[in-house]
Amino acid sequence: MKLLLTTILASILIGCGGTTENKATAPEQVTKLPESFFTTERPRDVKDLVEVKKTAKKGDEVTFLSRIGGRKNSSFVPTLSMMIVADPALKSCEVMSEEDHCATPEDYCCEDRDLLRAGLGTIRFMDESGDAYPFSVDGDHGLEILKYVVITGKVHDISDNGNFIVDASRVWVGGKPLYSDLRAGSGE
Repeated sequence: MKLLLTTILASILIGCGGTTENKATAPEQVTKLPESFFTTERPRDVKDLVEVKKTAKKGDEVTFLSRIGGRKNSSFVPTLSMMIVADPALKSCEVMSEEDHCATPEDYCCEDRDLLRAGLGTIRFMDESGDAYPFSVDGDHGLEILKYVVITGKVHDISDNGNFIVDASRVWVGGKPLYSDLRAGSGE
């Protein structure tokens, strides 16, 4: 009887194929944002982040020009598809002087705190179920610190203390500014 139960249990575990090779394969882990988030055509007549932020409300669809960066060593979240952006009028350390001004060029440490509060935002890339993708977007589709980006998306949160969180639906990635031309790379 014990042999019969063992045989039945083994055949249930093996399944109809007669071998253990019918194991389900794990789905491939996605580590790159879908192409649908990105466009190569820069939207025209786009306002800067600060201007949009002045009148934006939760739930609004917005489009604005900004640059990736704003926080020392944390412009990209290492485990989530989120990044910090800064208004183009804010001066990051790499455009402060021709020589290396700072070890962290994406930092805005020389800017006024009130200007920073008004000029920073957080961009999230959300999947179909409403969660941020579980990986960093650093380098994804050309996203790099200090590059210009035009973001289109829905305002998730905005507050008087400077919070401005946008769930991106479309992104154009430009270039970087030059010391001699702060709007170089913006596509204007």
